[in-house]
Amino acid sequence: MRDLSHFKEFNINDHVWVQLTPLGRQIHRQLHDLKAIVVSSGGAYPFSYQPVEEDAEGWSKWQLWVLEETFGKHQGMGSRLPYKTTIRFEKRDLREVTA
Repeated sequence: MRDLSHFKEFNINDHVWVQLTPLGRQIHRQLHDLKAIVVSSGGAYPFSYQPVEEDAEGWSKWQLWVLEETFGKHQGMGSRLPYKTTIRFEKRDLREVTA
């Protein structure tokens, strides 16, 4: 059996912190506008755009699955990225691998 002592587990429902690039902020806005167009075809879209909440250093908090759902198709080898390549995990969300 493989030695698992150097691994940690992370649930995709837990949160990560990333720094969006200008492209990431643009994509986030465009996705809102697209949703507004689709939904408002059946009536008014009740939600105004809310920019991503970022701290003073530009870090924003996302559930991992939401981050990937939002930006996954905009990422690829050699492409402009929607967020910087460093991702922060909160220690409390990293669990020991038991088996």
